[in-house]
Order: sequence, then structure tokens, then C-alpha cells
Amino acid sequence: MVRETTSTGRRLPSRRQFVQGLAAGGVIAGLEWGGFPAFGEAGQKPEHRSPAMLTGNHFELSVDRLPVNFTGKNSTAVAVNGSVPGPTLRWREGEVVTVAVTNRLKTPTSIHWHGMRIPAEMDGVPGLSFAGIAPGERFVYRIPVVQSGTYWYHSHSGGQEQQGMTGALIVERKEKDPIEFDREYVVMLTDWTDTDPETVLSNLKQNSDYYNYRQRTAGTFFSDVKKNGLRPTLSERLMWGRMNMTPTDILDVSGSTYTYLLNGNTPKANWTALFKSGERVRLRFINASAMTFFDVRIPNLPMTVVQSDGNDVEPVTVDEFRIGLAETYDVIVEPQDNTAYTIFAQAQDRTGYARATLAPRLDMTAEVPPMDPRPVRTMQAMGMTMAGMKMSGMKSISGMKGMDMAGMDKSDMKGMNMSVTKDTNKSGMKGMDMSGMKGMDTPNMLMGDPTGATPFPQPGPHTDPAAQRFVQGDQV
Repeated sequence: MVRETTSTGRRLPSRRQFVQGLAAGGVIAGLEWGGFPAFGEAGQKPEHRSPAMLTGNHFELSVDRLPVNFTGKNSTAVAVNGSVPGPTLRWREGEVVTVAVTNRLKTPTSIHWHGMRIPAEMDGVPGLSFAGIAPGERFVYRIPVVQSGTYWYHSHSGGQEQQGMTGALIVERKEKDPIEFDREYVVMLTDWTDTDPETVLSNLKQNSDYYNYRQRTAGTFFSDVKKNGLRPTLSERLMWGRMNMTPTDILDVSGSTYTYLLNGNTPKANWTALFKSGERVRLRFINASAMTFFDVRIPNLPMTVVQSDGNDVEPVTVDEFRIGLAETYDVIVEPQDNTAYTIFAQAQDRTGYARATLAPRLDMTAEVPPMDPRPVRTMQAMGMTMAGMKMSGMKSISGMKGMDMAGMDKSDMKGMNMSVTKDTNKSGMKGMDMSGMKGMDTPNMLMGDPTGATPFPQPGPHTDPAAQRFVQGDQV
């Protein structure tokens, strides 16, 4: 562990670092002082829209503020070497790598090497493995590289990761790579907001549904009653209420707040990767977002998954896959013609997407597909079923006399305890017998299909009829 201190005054990046940052694809906003054109605007070359690739076993990184404009509004990001995302680092298995990080911010920073097996003191988590990198300080990471694959790095200080301080990390094998390919690209997915990340977190702490603008309404209640009947509809609402959840709460923050980026590019900027017909192209997908799960597909071009989180897997060909927070997937595609393809990554809640183009030439584009129907979770997706539920004895629920749950089929609700306690709000629930549901304990609740199948919402519009239940009236 090496610490060096620079001058206490805040310094601008050197000319070399600044020029490298521009070529790396940092998003520069047009400011009052004249500034520079926003990244991805007309006139900029597509090859300038990707972060720089740095190789070797010693790296110099500088962390500073960067003016950006992803949304039409000037904002400020946290950049590495003047780039958002930061430069892609390429290491080699078996070597010892040093990374010197200079903090030019007014607040502490850090870099965590996500997925890497390294000594704890080099892991980069303030308060756990080291104290962080103070303003004006230079910290040198010394990392023995004992693995290979696709990984990434990001800040572990405050909201800096959400503000753009991320980057790809590619570790080459010591021996020949058994995965054959002719060319490769990093595809890094992120979510950007002009809102201060601390404000986003504070809003969610006060109200977990703060950014969920797709709540069910009285209108949808009556629509469900008309379709399913009063008792099943009321029972389903009560179940969600007991869990303090809502079936429309898919992601904590949606596209109304986020702009989804691919390699630091908005959908309009259209980052482009080139190929020659018949080539095997390796795409290294990284979900470096703060809150968003993505469903990824390339229409009319199958993808063969060959690696997950840096680990080789038995190759499997898919049309679409879901990538969660911090996950990485390596896929091989083999375009056989001179057609352009769209790399399409839609947010799990279908409120926005990131996209890019895979094409033989830079001037080619492909149609951007429409987003899939908005998903709605079901009780089955939560590992529960209401089949066989009878409510003939439950009393005093707003005119539903005599309703109880004594006849409810409990075979699928093992371990569930919904018995009324002294703390339960019993208004309107007087006489409700839930003793037959004894043992429901949230920590033991089965959150998914016991067979191992992916719970809904799955990728695609036809995986569950519930996807079609989200009618216009569900919007607020």
C-alpha cells in the first residue's frame, strides 16, 4: 500500500490526460465559456465514442469532475482520465499490476475492482479494507492477477458510481483463450440521472415507491373485479398489502428519472461496432448501472453465451438474456451478411432502453424494436398461489359478510404466517380468521419458482399472460 500526496490545491488534468479523456469518449457539455460539443452530437466520429483502451502492468488514473450533457441539461459527472465511463483497463493473468489513482475531487474517492480476487487491502472499499483516497492524495493499488475474464471497476465512495465513475476491466488469459473470436467489443450499460444520487437515495428511504408512477388505481381495482370477481380481486390486493408490496414495482428508479447509456452514449448517439460478414464477434456485456436490470437482445441475430461473471460456461445459444446489477456476460455472434443489427437493452420495467448498432459500415443503422409490454408481477411469480382459496366465512370486510379462509388450500403456502397480531391494523378486517395461514414468515417466503425457472417477468412479451393485464388504466 503506497500513499503519495500532491499539492493541496485542486489541479486541472495535464494536457495529455485531457486529450486522452476526449478521445476516450467523455461527454463534454457546451458551457457558457464556449466549451466543447456534447459527446455523440453530429460531427463527432463514431470511433471517438468509446472509452480508451489502456494496456500494460502499470496505470495512471486521475479522478476529477467533468461537465456533461446526456439529457439536454448541463450537469457534472465524476470521470476517470476525463472519460465517462472511464478507460478500459486490460490486464494479463499471472502478472502483478499497479494502478496509481490521483484524487482531484474535493471529496474522498476510491476504486473497487468488481469480481477480482485480490488482497483485502487492495479491494478498494473505504471503511472495510482501506480509508479511501483523500482529496489531493495519490494511492497506488498493487494487485497480483490470478484470474481472467470480463470484469469492471467503480467507485465505492458516496454516489460517485451513479455519477459515472465506472470502467471496464478485461483480464487476458495466461494461456491461449479457448473461446475463439475474430474481434471483440465491450458493451457497458449504465443509468444516468441529473439528480444528485443522495437525493435519489433520500427519496427512496422516505418512500420506496417514490419513482413508481405506475401504481394500480381504483379504476384498475374495478376492472379486475369485473374480470375476476370481487372475492379473488380483494384477496389478491390483501395479499400484496400484507407483503407491503405492489405488483407494478419492478425497478426502484425508472426511465422517468434515468437516461440509459451504452458505452457512455445515449440511444440517439447510436454507438456503432463494426464487423465483417462471417466473423465471430465477442461482445463483453457489463451492467454497470446503479439500479437497472436490462433485457438484452439483437433482433435476428442469435447470441451464444460463453462466459458469465468472468467464468467460462457451457455455451448456450439464446435470443435474449437478462443482466442484473454488476453482472457480466460474454456472448459470441456470427453475422453472415452485410446487414446492420441493433443491440437493444430495455430496462426490466420497460420505461426506457439503451441501444447500439452492429454493422459492416459506420453509416449503417437498423430498426430499433419497440419495447415489450409493461410487466406486472403475479402471486405465482412470488412463489405463491391462491388456487383453491375459499372465503365463505370472512366477516366484516366492507360488506363481504361471512368471509373466512378456513377452506383455503395451504399446500402452496407452507411456512406462511399471516395471523393477526396486536400491531395489525384491523380496521375493516374485524372477524377475519387467518389462523389457517399460520407460519407465514417473510424471511422463509419462497421468492421464485421452486423448480429453478426464472420468475416472471421474463424477457419477451409472451412469457406470461399477466403481461397483457397491464391496461391503460394502470397508469397514473
